[in-house]
Amino acid sequence: MLKRALLICFLVGLSNFCFAEESPTLIGGKPVAPGEYPEVIYISMKGGKCSASIVGPRTVLTAAHCARKGAKVTFQHNQNQYTAICNAPAAYPRQDHDISVCLVDKELAKPYASLASEGPKTGDNMSLIGYGCTRPGGGGGNDGVLRVGQSTVTGFSTWDIITKKNSALCYGDSGGPAFKLIGDPVNEHHYVLGVNSKGDIRSTSYLSKIYSDASKAFLTAWAEQNKAEICGLNLDCATPPPPKLCEKEYFALDAAHKQFDKALDELKFCLFTPTVSVCSAEINAVKEKHPAIADAFLKLDTCLMLE
Repeated sequence: MLKRALLICFLVGLSNFCFAEESPTLIGGKPVAPGEYPEVIYISMKGGKCSASIVGPRTVLTAAHCARKGAKVTFQHNQNQYTAICNAPAAYPRQDHDISVCLVDKELAKPYASLASEGPKTGDNMSLIGYGCTRPGGGGGNDGVLRVGQSTVTGFSTWDIITKKNSALCYGDSGGPAFKLIGDPVNEHHYVLGVNSKGDIRSTSYLSKIYSDASKAFLTAWAEQNKAEICGLNLDCATPPPPKLCEKEYFALDAAHKQFDKALDELKFCLFTPTVSVCSAEINAVKEKHPAIADAFLKLDTCLMLE
């Protein structure tokens, strides 16, 4: 019996970098909601578009087949336009180390994703994400909509994590991050386990290992050479900063002041409107807000003395 050959395709934009036949966008995924995965971007380069992730103040991670050494990419983030120059492992494509890192021309807004220090196990679920196509064999998508789906780790090769079922990579997903499974996309910190590389555009995906010794060595050398910061490598982006001195108390006082100002405005409006009566309701509102301000001041003073 003849076994069906695995069709390996690189997933760059709308270009057909296939060894055999066409391949897909994120198949089996769903559009992300506002506020989810803000670190994932859609980059443009000569010859197509790819997905990518922000992993530092001026660092973007994508696939080597999207951006080789010296490649220039552009993208938009938070309504600002950026340019970046990329570098990939010197041995690619002789060695299938399909990652590329790019230095951005100016600092990007947080949040940033972090590189995972350890890989997944067989049977683990992962979140695949990208801007690519949506139908098996190619087609659909590539419409600027970011999609996410889950896939299960079934094995490993020298350079890749292999996943199957549920969701699969498609054209345009190349370079996007494969995240450690995320339950709450808004509030959880996002850890990149792999970079979207290739697949059969149906059910099987290959994700370049970001946690391997080879990847760590390449990224560390690049960061040192470019004096760049990479989350999870030489920068801690997962631990939230400590709250500022008495921050909560300042916010409470500010809110109390706004309530008091609103009550005063309503009282002034009442007093200077000829047809309105004695304004008792408005006067009582001002009186009620005054203790709130006094209480807020007291709490702030107490906090400052304790500090």
